[in-house]
Amino acid sequence: MNTFLYTLGYTSLFSALIPMGMFLKKGGKGFIKMIFLLSFVSLLFDVVSRVMVYNGYRGLHLSNTYFIVLFFSVSYIFTQLLFNRKLIYTATALYAILFFFFILKFNHFNDFQSELRAIGSIVLLAYCALYYRQLLITLPAQNVSQYAPFWINTAVFIYFSFNLFLFIIANYVFKNFSNEIGMTVWGFHNINNIVKNILFAVGIYYAGKKQVGF
Repeated sequence: MNTFLYTLGYTSLFSALIPMGMFLKKGGKGFIKMIFLLSFVSLLFDVVSRVMVYNGYRGLHLSNTYFIVLFFSVSYIFTQLLFNRKLIYTATALYAILFFFFILKFNHFNDFQSELRAIGSIVLLAYCALYYRQLLITLPAQNVSQYAPFWINTAVFIYFSFNLFLFIIANYVFKNFSNEIGMTVWGFHNINNIVKNILFAVGIYYAGKKQVGF
């Protein structure tokens, strides 16, 4: 079982190379370039984190920092997709304030930030829902299966919707159960991460084709 979980973990880590490779092949600009940068940062954080854990460091600073980077990067992507940018700017600013409040009053930054991850996930899922609605209004008669932003939005929606419950319970699991159980629970995140990166790659692929909005 441990061998499978370790293999799954490394597969998740290197799955970031899938959208990166697609970007290098197809190119892109705007939020497509941001996806490439986000994938690169994800790979970098994962590699550094594993090296530090291998050397005995068990802190969660890197993991928490990566989620903040992920939240703000995905929020930027939605400023390029959604018409209502003011809503995103406002939600992002409020989340930043909430983040500092939680760190100062409740959870140490070295702890797994379950509440902040759950709240951030809900905010990003709201963006996804708004974008699906926008697509229904702006492209009602077109085949969105070949429309790059549809796949990017779907990648974000699947990743955060399936991980929402995991983010909520993760801190409790990590503190109260064995490392084996913790790895098993986090294995679901790794599966979702692989799916997300594959869907990102599909979006980048279609972004390289001539279509509405590009």
